[in-house]
Amino acid sequence: MRMPRDLFLEAVKGGLSAEVPVFPRDLTLGLDITGAATTEVFGPPYDPRASAAGILALQEVVGHDAVVGCIFGCMVTGFGVELGIPDKGVPYPKDAPFRNISLLDSASPDSVRDSMLSGMRESYRMVRSKRSDLAVVMNLAGPVTNGGNLRNMEALLMDMISDPDTAHRVMDFSVETIISAMDYIGADLADALFLASATDNPDLLGDGMYTEYCIPALKRICSAAKDMGMPSVFHPHGKFDGGSSDILDATVGAGIDCFQFSEENDGPSIIDRIGEKCSLMGGPDVMTTLLNGTREEIVSDTTGFLEDFQDRAYIMSCSCSLHRGFPIDNLSLMTSTAHAFRR
Repeated sequence: MRMPRDLFLEAVKGGLSAEVPVFPRDLTLGLDITGAATTEVFGPPYDPRASAAGILALQEVVGHDAVVGCIFGCMVTGFGVELGIPDKGVPYPKDAPFRNISLLDSASPDSVRDSMLSGMRESYRMVRSKRSDLAVVMNLAGPVTNGGNLRNMEALLMDMISDPDTAHRVMDFSVETIISAMDYIGADLADALFLASATDNPDLLGDGMYTEYCIPALKRICSAAKDMGMPSVFHPHGKFDGGSSDILDATVGAGIDCFQFSEENDGPSIIDRIGEKCSLMGGPDVMTTLLNGTREEIVSDTTGFLEDFQDRAYIMSCSCSLHRGFPIDNLSLMTSTAHAFRR
């Protein structure tokens, strides 16, 4: 039997095998298995043991092939911003460190390498050492998404419209922090880079600003990942089929190895446009199918994706990340359905 890590990496890099790997991107859901409060992980200080325990506990129950290396929070604490940490909820930044843009002048991108990121790296090490058979995926924010966390998303959008010089400064800094964090966690502990990019979104930015600000930043990050020997997965939100197909071409042309489409995109249309240019990731909608669907609906929807993608390099995932409170039995059903499928 093939190791899950090998199966995942083959698919990300464009290979096709009889089995379809599964990567449900768990960011806090594993803590529902261990029962740890979110505050037990994030402290401060960040607790890598509680983090790794949650990641591995969910995998033991669900059986997926690839995991993230840690329970993840926004990369802002190194720049002086605290996280809000609900006991049973999802961490969130209390402010944006560069809402006052003058503070960017004296800031260093390497400040992202704070005690929290150090704890996250240790969590990656623990996950890797305990389960070397699994693929470990480095989950970081995408360039505009990270820029919005650093500057404040509304302020960054206004910069893009009325002050492009400032917007480009913020985006350059965003890219530099992502590359610094990526290099710090390291290719020795992660097999692939995943860029979580909810606001790298042509529906939000418009095609013009997406092309001007997101695409060049994405090229730099993918190039750095390639230099480290890691394939890159890009997961923007927004519509990339139909009228935005030119934007899809530009996105794939930025050097990504795998494109994860979000909800409301038509899988076959994405396939037709991308062809063999990169691998694909996607699957049932988190809210409409996996959260609220019946068992029959989950199996039917999962099987539909598997059949649509049976001739393509493909990783089964759900439409977005998973957090505390999500029904784990439904996730297990999606995973077992995918694992039973053979091309």
